[in-house]
Amino acid sequence: MKPKQIWIFALVLAVAAAVVTPSSPSAKEVVRPEEIKSMRVVVYDPETYAKLAELWKEYYDQYPSEYAYANWMYAARYAKDKNYSTLLAKGVKEYPANPTLLYLKATEHPGAHEDLEGRKFLERAIAIDPNYTDPWFSLVIHYMDSGDMERLDLALRRLLESGVITDEVMDLNYNMLVGLEKDAIVITNGDNDTYPGWILTRILNVRPDVNIVNRSLLNTEWYPLYVIERGLPRFIGKTELEDLRESILQELKRKKTGPSAGGPFGDTLIVKIVESAKRAGRPVYFAKTLYPTEELKKLAEDGRELGLVTLVTPSQASYADQLRKMYRTWVETFRTGGLQSWRLRNAPATDAGRMLTLNYAAGAMLAIEPLKEKAPELRGKLFQWYVQNVEQLISEEFRHKVAQAWCCGASDVKEIAAWCKEQGLECKKQ
Repeated sequence: MKPKQIWIFALVLAVAAAVVTPSSPSAKEVVRPEEIKSMRVVVYDPETYAKLAELWKEYYDQYPSEYAYANWMYAARYAKDKNYSTLLAKGVKEYPANPTLLYLKATEHPGAHEDLEGRKFLERAIAIDPNYTDPWFSLVIHYMDSGDMERLDLALRRLLESGVITDEVMDLNYNMLVGLEKDAIVITNGDNDTYPGWILTRILNVRPDVNIVNRSLLNTEWYPLYVIERGLPRFIGKTELEDLRESILQELKRKKTGPSAGGPFGDTLIVKIVESAKRAGRPVYFAKTLYPTEELKKLAEDGRELGLVTLVTPSQASYADQLRKMYRTWVETFRTGGLQSWRLRNAPATDAGRMLTLNYAAGAMLAIEPLKEKAPELRGKLFQWYVQNVEQLISEEFRHKVAQAWCCGASDVKEIAAWCKEQGLECKKQ
């Protein structure tokens, strides 16, 4: 064998050895975790987000990139990582043109009055990637704060046209609006029961007479005055608002307690809105998505359950008439295309749109007893609507609970009695 041939043969053996040599037993295989999405799309508990943040950190350490860092920060934000702000600042410095990091940086102080720096980060993010929709949600709030109605409508239209708000979420908001009385005020809780409503009322001209008030934003110093400017009865003045905020903060400090789930000021202001609306003769509704804290509990308990909302102001109309009107609207007018979509029917339980369908199930279940007394003829139609559109979308546990309610409160309806028998169910009142 010639010397040159020996050298080539030795090289081939060396390469082959490198290929077949097993990796060190201490080496850990790092797999790319799932992409982190806004809670408007997917909802996990804090523990899951903490685990996802840990996985993305490991992935970033092994394969550093702006994509990996952005996912790590998104998960860390939802996990409430104590080092989040420091790590995010480091990421923005390292990857100054990453839209996700710019968006996250802009939302460090959500709802802050005249946050020009945050707005700059958001507008930079959409300039880099116009198809990235997360910043548009925050820009809606910035344009409200600045009173720029033209840009506000542009941002809402951008969200509508992007398709980021799914059909079932848009449908839920439409269904919530169509049954309300004229000039209603509806108090909402989060993004998925607020932004679509703003799009419907402002952009699509669906129930433009309705004022949608977001509970979370009432905790900011500017939004309470903004909603008064947009048509709410005057429930507070600027000086009174400043004094109220200061007194509540002082009380929280004295008691050494944190704010309620509704924020430090939101629920106090909701009570004032209800009182002012009573004097003005305007109906106020709580969306089903609005979980009642102690401050709002009595208003909700004394209110009238009407489908996807609870009426919390007095009404001259009888409850029976309101029930008939609302549930006829429900079975005859509600949009169901989103509920029947292939996407939703195959979505995981953590899908935000799927979670929202619980509101239909809850609204139907709470109506069974009042309808039995005041509009018994509507129970069969509502039952059919529930089975066709919602039953298969909710958890097994909640499905059983709703089924029990039907069997206990509507077994005198032939169709429902037959269904209960087929399911092997009998009334077990709790």
